[in-house]
Amino acid sequence: MPSVLGVLERRERVALARAEELRAELERLQAAVAEAEEAARRAVIAREETMEALAEAADDVAGCEAPAVAVPVAVGVGPRVEVPLWREGLGAEVLPPECARILALVERDATGGGEGVRARAMREDLGWPASDAREQAARFRAKRLVERGWLTEVRPGLFSPRTA
Repeated sequence: MPSVLGVLERRERVALARAEELRAELERLQAAVAEAEEAARRAVIAREETMEALAEAADDVAGCEAPAVAVPVAVGVGPRVEVPLWREGLGAEVLPPECARILALVERDATGGGEGVRARAMREDLGWPASDAREQAARFRAKRLVERGWLTEVRPGLFSPRTA
């Protein structure tokens, strides 16, 4: 008859081996996710560069000042969000509704003397459910507003109105 300690030791070895298998699978999946995210990031950059180059080429042909060109932005897997480059005279009405609300929240915070707004506050102001994905979506939109000249990122993850 097997000893109780022997049975427990065998169970422990099996559980540790399973944990190691799962750890290896997790590492493989994390690497695959990182590769997919990098490919998506490169595709977004390529699309944006193409749109900007086409806009510049159209301007060269027309020989006039650059019009506001809406450039599509991929945010997660959801719909495209178009954020035009900021220029004098453009108002928040040209922004997608969610981006306009983020801009309004950041401006309200600045008027109230705040040091900036984080993605969590943006997610809450948009009425989105509490989740990391929704917080990331708000952060991506804010970063897009920074790239397009509508906001400033004073510190990583802390957004304030555009500086003159």
